[in-house]
Amino acid sequence: MKFKNKKTVINPLVSVIMPVYNAAEFLVEAIESILNQSYRNFEFLIVDDGSTDDSWKIIKKYQNKFPKLLKTFRLKKNINAAGNGAVNAVLPEAKGEFIARMDADDVAHPQRLEKQVNFLLEHPEIILVGTQAKVIDPKGKTIGKKSYPLVHEEIYKKYAEVHPIIHPSCMIQRTLLPNGNRLYEMRCGVNDDYYTFFRLLNYGKFANLPEYLLSYRIHKDNSSLKNLKEKYANISKIRKLAQEKFGYKVSLKAKALILLQDVLVNFIPEEMLVTVYLFIRGINAGISPLDLVRKKISLAFAKVNHYALSLS
Repeated sequence: MKFKNKKTVINPLVSVIMPVYNAAEFLVEAIESILNQSYRNFEFLIVDDGSTDDSWKIIKKYQNKFPKLLKTFRLKKNINAAGNGAVNAVLPEAKGEFIARMDADDVAHPQRLEKQVNFLLEHPEIILVGTQAKVIDPKGKTIGKKSYPLVHEEIYKKYAEVHPIIHPSCMIQRTLLPNGNRLYEMRCGVNDDYYTFFRLLNYGKFANLPEYLLSYRIHKDNSSLKNLKEKYANISKIRKLAQEKFGYKVSLKAKALILLQDVLVNFIPEEMLVTVYLFIRGINAGISPLDLVRKKISLAFAKVNHYALSLS
């Protein structure tokens, strides 16, 4: 694959930061999607967050190919699965006024940076802009979409119900941050971004572009899809903190939806939650919730039948 250039960017407007943790299977595609951006005034910071697979070997290969474009870092041990701590660790090394977050298992559209930069230059009041995303499976096949509101007022309302910014699609205006050398508040584990973005709602407006500028990959190692009951309890805590610490206002409609979420999460077995979540979002994970229920019933009858035979 041919890349656009290998030149050093002296004063990059954008710093793309990508944390990596055991992402060797998808890492090449993620790196190359950034190297092939139509927008060129950027630097690319890749930080290995204590990987134990071949991720660092792949990172060094690209570092050797593009020594003037890439800055690479290797942490001795994993800070956290979501990569937020790793981003904080290298943010002081970033030169850009705009910080673009990227994940090591996703794929950026070639015009992602260009469209986000143009938007932020035209809207200096925006602290954070995300995009819509296609959802892909491990082989890169599109299996669904993630779509969220475009304007600040609607995004603000939505925050009570879901996280309406696709985290690895976001670009942040650094000068509006309360601390330009630290992005994430590290107190809520894998949900640090949700807590942090609640805080940032007080420092500028949010927006989402209408275009699908990221391919968000679903696979067995997605940290956001593990231990969902535990994560939901964490999210509930964050929502309360947002109201208490950041003055976030929750509408009556949102309160009703949150109550419904509480009921569903408590009622649905842990092993079914991912399938139900993906089904609600219109993402084809290969099995519907109804099929999963049938499978569970079938297994239950099989166990009862096996037990009955053992008694005879």
